Amino acid sequence: MKMNPIKDRKQAGIPECKGFLKTVSLRGFGAFSELTLDLSAGLNVLTGMNGTGKSHFLQFVRAGLTAPAARDLSRHFSGLLTSPEGSSSFLLHRLSAVAEGRLKLSEEKKVLRTFVAEKVRKKDVEIRIKEEATGEPVPFQPKSVFFFPSEKDIPDLFSEKPGAYRSRFVRLVEKTMPGRVCRRNGSFWIKNARGWSPWAQVTPATRQLGLLSLILRQGRLIPGSVLLWDSPEGMFGPLLMGELVEILLFLSRSGVQVLVATRDYVFLKETDLRQANGDAVLYHCFYRNDRLDRIDAESSSSLSGLSRNPASDALRSLFDRDIDRAMDKRWSL
Repeated sequence: MKMNPIKDRKQAGIPECKGFLKTVSLRGFGAFSELTLDLSAGLNVLTGMNGTGKSHFLQFVRAGLTAPAARDLSRHFSGLLTSPEGSSSFLLHRLSAVAEGRLKLSEEKKVLRTFVAEKVRKKDVEIRIKEEATGEPVPFQPKSVFFFPSEKDIPDLFSEKPGAYRSRFVRLVEKTMPGRVCRRNGSFWIKNARGWSPWAQVTPATRQLGLLSLILRQGRLIPGSVLLWDSPEGMFGPLLMGELVEILLFLSRSGVQVLVATRDYVFLKETDLRQANGDAVLYHCFYRNDRLDRIDAESSSSLSGLSRNPASDALRSLFDRDIDRAMDKRWSL
């Protein structure tokens, strides 16, 4: 279901986003010795090579936005950012000169929340995380925060019956699935023209779209919400990627701030081709700065504006090798 291009946001009645997460600053936190990233109010696409901290960035944003008002937030952060060894030592940058890390979330020039991580025990490396008091009222608080692709983090969605809410956007999601999430005999099913399918037996991509339709039908993903999506290419094939991009662009035009981490060229190019004039889209490429021995990022409002793009470089390499092979065969005849 292709949406018509939007040439002017005001004429189309698209709301302006007045409150959103504008800046994320990390210092000595996780994989980042020092990084400050300015975000768009709409769709933010994070890309880069493996090991450059894209997923960590999303997880830190999620942990910061959803942290409760508590003196010690170590359990909250460690619960969302688990390590294979079960240690919290990875929350602090390994090359930090001091045993302290900071995560700061800001809206324009106003600091929303600042979290400080520090070592409290050196032998077993135990980390404690606390929030610094700003002394000012929080100017922006997201209506809700959702992190994909994990189903276990939003189990309460299945405790409620899907609503009867209908909109052009819900129809777009359910046509892409295709089908509708329904409760039957106490369990959730996907119903479409081919019949009924148990939730556990449909494809991962269908389940992710099903979760999204549940959130929409229950009225939770509204303007002022934040949607975080890590590596959609792990579940969505190339043919579905364009439909997913269309959904995320539609969400961003509706006032939902979206952050997606991906290495997939198809996702990047579909976003580039489908974004309309006036869409609030930013591309952020994370890369390792060998000279400073740290992870940096460059941002651009267009895909072609990135000087570094590993996905595009890999695609060009494939084309060059394919042409070289074809030419070798031609000249060997």
